[in-house]
Amino acid sequence: MRATLKHRLDRIEKAIPKPAAAARESVAPEIARRLAAMGIVRRNEESLAETTARAMGISPRELRRELTLRAYGRGPK
Repeated sequence: MRATLKHRLDRIEKAIPKPAAAARESVAPEIARRLAAMGIVRRNEESLAETTARAMGISPRELRRELTLRAYGRGPK
């Protein structure tokens, strides 16, 4: 039974096309550019996340929590 199930799973995995590797570039430069256009410039000691949080008027911890909640579909509706 296990051998048959494994064989079936192997066949199914081979039949499913592999997704193309995402060749997406980072959006970080675009975020930094938009923040700068609004007059919010990244400080020397700041990460982009810290700059984004400062622009939103929240702490980096709150930003992380918000992004995590939204990633799991628990953000505002």
